[in-house]
Amino acid sequence: MTLALVAASGCSTIGITASETAELPSETEAADRYASLETVNATVTTVQTRNNETTVTVTQKQERVGSFAYFERVLSVNRSAGARQPLVSEGGFVVANGSELVFYDPASDELQRVSFQTENSSTEARYPALVSAAKNNRPVSQPTPTPGISPLPAVPPEEESNQNDSAAYRDGNVTVVYNGTETVAGQETYRLELAPTSQSMSLQSQTLWLDTDYLFPVKRHTAFVATGDSYEYTTTYRNVTFNPTFEPGTFQLEPDEVPDSAQQIQLNSYESRATLATAVSLPVPDPTVPAGFEFAGASHRSVDPEVATLRYEATDGDARYRVAVFNETQNVTTGTLVQLGEYEARQSRANGTVSIAWSTDRTTYYVSGSPADGIDNSTLRRVARSVAETT
Repeated sequence: MTLALVAASGCSTIGITASETAELPSETEAADRYASLETVNATVTTVQTRNNETTVTVTQKQERVGSFAYFERVLSVNRSAGARQPLVSEGGFVVANGSELVFYDPASDELQRVSFQTENSSTEARYPALVSAAKNNRPVSQPTPTPGISPLPAVPPEEESNQNDSAAYRDGNVTVVYNGTETVAGQETYRLELAPTSQSMSLQSQTLWLDTDYLFPVKRHTAFVATGDSYEYTTTYRNVTFNPTFEPGTFQLEPDEVPDSAQQIQLNSYESRATLATAVSLPVPDPTVPAGFEFAGASHRSVDPEVATLRYEATDGDARYRVAVFNETQNVTTGTLVQLGEYEARQSRANGTVSIAWSTDRTTYYVSGSPADGIDNSTLRRVARSVAETT
């Protein structure tokens, strides 16, 4: 994403302290401040709202900055009646160590491991770059972030569900405005406000409150739209300790943290369809997707149920296709009858997703598209036929 950045240090904002005209640090000083931060310990509150349904999660987090390593224990979860079940419930935890996420959910008594075959996801130097660009009113590049930074991991899709999953918002230009300093949970911060320059972007707004000593985001608010749903995420760090010393093994799973009864589940992500097909015993199709769509990821869940998933996303827009292959025969009887060669499939629509499903001997296939209003039926059926023909 290329950022078109605009500095506006004289803006008026409610809640700004008396030091609202504090000058931003130079590029070198900003980089030095961020580089001096190695670890963070804090209580983190995340408010996640999807289509007016809200979940509030409080965690205790120990984090090694810039290395995707942290331990996070869920202290409480409160959600409205229509909000989704949390990935990890109260009393559970998440451990990240750079290439793997491990999380335990007491409600399901499941221990899940998520391995990644991706580039380093560190945000190192991102925040100093934003500060420097805002100060100097010049463009800067950064990768597309995941909107609404949740305290809990975003795992590969484990099944073909009728729920929309959030996605990184579309690339585009944004402006960044320096709006003075504010005090957040006892920390003095620089307030940076990001706004899209194009209405076609999924991002609606983002505000960052960066601690003035280390340029660490002690608060973040992001509003965006994905697959027809509106999202808002607000994450606030409280009781923050910068550069604490952690015990050895802090970011490793301790055996006594997990009950012997817990079901062990492995989730892996892959950078190509071919690597997924080589790694698993399930049949992995080679679907033909419409022009303007590209491969976006592949994943495999080991058990309960075992499923392999392929994802394809539009290069310009929010539309996506997903192919899921389950290692079990499911009862696919609802929806409109669709003939796919020798297979009788069913097409249905729910929660913004349209899908075609069919079962063979001990295997079930789902081909879905979202948002449903933007998916052409004939195109979806062509994708489904290509799946049936290549498995």
